[in-house]
Amino acid sequence: MSVRRQRSTAAAERRARLRGPVDTAIGEEAPPKPVRSRRPQGIALLAFAALAMITAISVLRVRTRARVLELGAAITDMTDEHTHLLDERRRLEAERAYLRHPDHVQQIATQHLAMEPAQPERIQQIELVAAKPTAPKPTGPETPR
Repeated sequence: MSVRRQRSTAAAERRARLRGPVDTAIGEEAPPKPVRSRRPQGIALLAFAALAMITAISVLRVRTRARVLELGAAITDMTDEHTHLLDERRRLEAERAYLRHPDHVQQIATQHLAMEPAQPERIQQIELVAAKPTAPKPTGPETPR
């Protein structure tokens, strides 16, 4: 056999012994188990806490954006209502000006209320005279002390 073949056969035998059951009855010791590096226990908790924080922040951002959209819709509704109220106010002011115009008042008075313009001889002058201030009256007898 060649040297190369002997080495591969020896390596295969060693692997078979390490994988197979160990007979400790004959006095052989069990081969040492390979040492695995263990992760610290706190990393899983730390990862969970980080994931929880990211989730909480994401939920808060979504809530905030939803609230902003709600407020934007409310502002739009109020702006539309404000515009409508301003238009209605302008319309009412124009109607008031029309109804208070002297020509319109005279037309309503003559056609609907059967009123006539006053004759000059029926007009009376009224003068207001300022009332004289009066002295306060005594409420009861006063006795000197």
